[in-house]
Amino acid sequence: MTRAAARGIDRRALAAACAEEEALFAERNPRSAAMFARAAGSLPGGNTRTGVHMPPFPLYAERGEGVWLHDLDGHRLLDFVNNNTALILGHAHPSVVSALREAVGRGTGFSRPTALEVELAELIRRRLPSLERLRFCSSGSEAVINALRAARAFTGRAGTAKFEGAFHGIDDHAMVSYLLPVGPELGPAGAPHSVASTAGLSSAALEDVVVLPFNDADAVEAILDEHAGRLAAVIVDPLSTAAGLALPEEGFLERLREATHRAGALLVFDEIVSFRMGPGGVQEHLGVRPDLTCLGKVIAGGTPGAVFGGREEVMALYDPREGARIPQSGTFNANPFALTAGKVTLETMTPAAYERIAELAQAAATGLERAFAGLGLAACVVVAGSIFRVYFLEKPPRNYREAAADDTQLQRWLHLRLLNRGIYWRQGGSVSLPLEGEHVDRLVETVRDSLADLT
Repeated sequence: MTRAAARGIDRRALAAACAEEEALFAERNPRSAAMFARAAGSLPGGNTRTGVHMPPFPLYAERGEGVWLHDLDGHRLLDFVNNNTALILGHAHPSVVSALREAVGRGTGFSRPTALEVELAELIRRRLPSLERLRFCSSGSEAVINALRAARAFTGRAGTAKFEGAFHGIDDHAMVSYLLPVGPELGPAGAPHSVASTAGLSSAALEDVVVLPFNDADAVEAILDEHAGRLAAVIVDPLSTAAGLALPEEGFLERLREATHRAGALLVFDEIVSFRMGPGGVQEHLGVRPDLTCLGKVIAGGTPGAVFGGREEVMALYDPREGARIPQSGTFNANPFALTAGKVTLETMTPAAYERIAELAQAAATGLERAFAGLGLAACVVVAGSIFRVYFLEKPPRNYREAAADDTQLQRWLHLRLLNRGIYWRQGGSVSLPLEGEHVDRLVETVRDSLADLT
C-alpha cells in the first residue's frame, strides 16, 4: 500500500472523482465537443494526431499567446505542454511572428536553396560541433529515418538497436517496443524482446531491431557485444523523454558510446526533444559526442522542420557531387518558414535564457514535491533542464518499465482537474521563455489544493 492509499485515496473514490471531472469538462466545453463530433465525419475517430486524443473528446485550440492557450470555448489555459515541448518561446512570440510576416512577403517556398539555409546550418554547427555536416528535412521522423539509413549505408549492416519504450518517430524500425503494456511478452528486463507497437509493421523491422534496457550498462554492453557483427547504429534519446524522462545515470551514456563503437556501429542521439536542455543540447551538457544527431521541435521554432547530421564522412553519402549514394529530396525541406522561425528562436535562446527557464522548472519541481510531502503522497518530480515530469511513485524511474508503474488513473484525474481550472499539462510539462514565477506558483497551488480535496 502506498502512502497515498494510506491517506484515503481509494480506487472507487478516485474513479468517482474522475467521472465528476470528466462531466465538468464536457459541460465546460460544448464547442470542442461539437467540433469533435464534426471531425469524426472526415477523420478516423475525429483524429489526425494520435497523441492529442483524450476521452471524452480533445480540447480544440483557437489561438495562443505567450504562456496562454485559448480554446474554442473561450477558456484561457496556462500552457505547460507547449506543443509537446516545441514552443520554447511560447505561443506567437513577437520576434517569430514579425520575422514570419516578412518571410511570407518574400515567398512561401522555392525550388532553389536560400542563403537562410546556409546561415541556420552555420548557427547549428556552432552550437553542436558534432554536426560537422547536416541536412534539413520536414519532421523528426524524417530525421531519424535518414540518420538510420545513413548508418546502414556507411556500415553495410542492416541491424539497429533502440531502447525499450523510446519514441523515435513513425518509421517501422522506430515503432518496435514503443510504450507497450508491461507484461511477459516484453521479455526479461535485462534482455527485452522486440515487440511490434503498431499493426502493419514489417516482419523485417522486428528482425532488424535489437531492444536495449535503459540505464543497465552491463546488460547493454552484453547485448551489443552479442550483436556486434550486424548492427549499423544504436539510437538513443539521451533523456528518455517519451519513455518516462528517466535520466541517464552517471557514466551510462559514456559506456553506451564505448560499447557502440566497439561493436562497429554508429551512435545516434535523438535530441528532437532534449535539445532544449541548453544551447548545445544534452551532448554538450554531458560531454558525450555522438556520430549522428537528430533535431526537431525547438530547432524549427515550433514550425514543421527538422535536422539530421554528424560526422563528415558519413554525411558525404548525401553529397550530390559524389553521386549521392543516398538521395534525399523533399519539397518542404529547408522551407523558409521553418528556417526563419528556427533562426529567430536559437538567437533568442541565449545561455541566460536557458538558465532562466531551467530555474523555473526546478522551482516548479521543488514546490510540487513540498506539496506532495505535506499531503503524505508518494510522489516525485524528475527535472531535466526546462522539462519536468511528475510521478506518483516513491522514487524517480530508471527506465520505461519503472515509469510504466505510475498511477495512470490518478494522473488522468489530475489532468482533467487542472484543465477544468485553467491549466494544461501532461504529467508535468515544459517551461517556455515568457513563463514567470507567478505562473509556477499558480501551478503548485492548484495541484496542492486539488490533491488536498482528493485526500
